[in-house]
Amino acid sequence: MRFSSFSIVILSALLAGPVAAQVVVQPPGAYRTAAAYHRRQPQPAGTDAFFPDKRGMVVVEVPQGARTTKLRIAPDSVWGFVNGKGRTTRLFRGNEYRLEYADTLCIYSSSNIMAGNDRNGTNLLVPGASAMGSFTSPRYFFSRGLTGLIFPLTMPYLREAYSVSNPAFVTSLADLRVDQSLVDFDRKTGLFRITTLYRASNGR
Repeated sequence: MRFSSFSIVILSALLAGPVAAQVVVQPPGAYRTAAAYHRRQPQPAGTDAFFPDKRGMVVVEVPQGARTTKLRIAPDSVWGFVNGKGRTTRLFRGNEYRLEYADTLCIYSSSNIMAGNDRNGTNLLVPGASAMGSFTSPRYFFSRGLTGLIFPLTMPYLREAYSVSNPAFVTSLADLRVDQSLVDFDRKTGLFRITTLYRASNGR
């Protein structure tokens, strides 16, 4: 299933380069599944949503007459949420990932992942997290579709994910110049460089 039909909004720049984020325009609220997100059916719908509150819950602000009620939802019961500004966040293994581009190759950014060191427990939340260390600057990630595992957006992970299913895409990655980044953003096309390369390789 392709997600390229979503509307795209260009937002503020990320990192030091001229990279602009993009998110799909969706009704605010919590989304129980990726399929519900694709159908634009939040449950519950609201005017705003955020995570976490002091209880570690997803909060959806729902208008009731002249007032607003806050509905709290366990994060492990939702795929993600959309806030009042139309920004989509996917929740994966206890972490937040802002969805920058939705397609069969999804791009995310995150600035709040803390690396763990317990491989037998729950501290190591993201593959490769220990190598990256703790950080607050935005980092980029990817998944195969809206339900795939989320990995750091690096050449090794991309090669591992696509070497068999899309060798042409992997070959195109190897042709990048040293002054080019996977997340260089083209304002004319509304695409990241990696998305352009993926589409050119007939990625599905």
